[in-house]
Amino acid sequence: MSILPKLVSPTALLYIYIIIMQIARGIYLTSKIEPPPPYELIDFVGLFWILGWWLLTDSRKRGVAWVYDMGFFLSIAWIFVMPYYLLKTRGARGVLLILAFICVYFGAILVGGTLYLVIALSTGRVTIG
Repeated sequence: MSILPKLVSPTALLYIYIIIMQIARGIYLTSKIEPPPPYELIDFVGLFWILGWWLLTDSRKRGVAWVYDMGFFLSIAWIFVMPYYLLKTRGARGVLLILAFICVYFGAILVGGTLYLVIALSTGRVTIG
């Protein structure tokens, strides 16, 4: 059995995307450099595209109907829609998925910031004290 289909699933790509973008965000935050506009655009559009793809795939598997304009709904209220959807479709297990997403989201920022500090300290760009 090949691992490629699982790697290109919407769930795997969502987590890979979140990890990459949040590591970059952690680097930008720690270095106090403002992210360039293309990064912000890719972060915004990419997140909603992958969330929408994941939600479409998952809701079809579970037989959950969509609202009329899911793209607009996600762009306005994704922070509320996704937890509600996970709790509605998975019950108590949805709480674990929400916590896992939060940990990956903020953990990747922490990894990016730490990575920047380690590299900056080793090259002498930043000094402590």
